[in-house]
Amino acid sequence: MSLITETTKGLNAERAKAGLPPLTPDDRLMQSAQQHSDFMDKAKTLTHQGENEPPFDQRIRNAGYVSSYEEENIAWTTGGAQEVVKLWMGDKPHRDNILNPKITNLGLGISPPENTGDASTARYWALDLAAPLG
Repeated sequence: MSLITETTKGLNAERAKAGLPPLTPDDRLMQSAQQHSDFMDKAKTLTHQGENEPPFDQRIRNAGYVSSYEEENIAWTTGGAQEVVKLWMGDKPHRDNILNPKITNLGLGISPPENTGDASTARYWALDLAAPLG
């Protein structure tokens, strides 16, 4: 199972515990999140907005997703899906984003990608959460 699939399942399990519907991956949000995780990996920094990079809500719009509501979680970890879900759920602002009933879609970016062959590789994670306009 891929890291993206495993992480999505973990996030949706947490939403189910809270009585919330699952989040559906959206290709545009996936593009936005991957762009940002790649940026953080290249810059070797954990940030919601880097120099000369648009804020996450603008990145989402630039990817073609017109949202009525959006949030972003980021992380840096050497672990996999279970660790990043645990990390986000253990922090109130990140947990609140994941459990927000307004959110319907997600995009997840991971850099470097899982095919590096080294399970202990530190990865930058970006999770874009949004609901479409209308």
